[in-house]
Amino acid sequence: MRKTVLISFLVVAATISVYAASIFSEVTAVPGTNQVHLSWVTKSETNIRQFVILRSNDDKHYVEIKRLAAKGPGTRYEYVDQNVMFKDISPLFYKIRALDRAGNIMDESSLFVHPQISGIFRTWGTIKALFR
Repeated sequence: MRKTVLISFLVVAATISVYAASIFSEVTAVPGTNQVHLSWVTKSETNIRQFVILRSNDDKHYVEIKRLAAKGPGTRYEYVDQNVMFKDISPLFYKIRALDRAGNIMDESSLFVHPQISGIFRTWGTIKALFR
């Protein structure tokens, strides 16, 4: 029960932070078992060519994980990050960037999540880290 409340809070916080953006109307990051489901809706895509999804473990060094072509305003985009490797219970940070035809960043949305860890990945070291 405690995990459900925490996850819901993080998703709501991430969604609220991007409503002021000019391109994104809704952005969410929902943790699952060994994956993170990202979705966003656009309200405007004028001159937007593609969206770039980036991931980080420390909110400083981001790695590009996917590019999606723009489809038009009002489109719901979805991406499931299934390549999530857990070293501990630290949050993951994501950025979704809207790029124009020249590759310039037109808008960016930042999110963070605490992924759920399945029983398979609960090693003794992870269990000890939970109680530190």
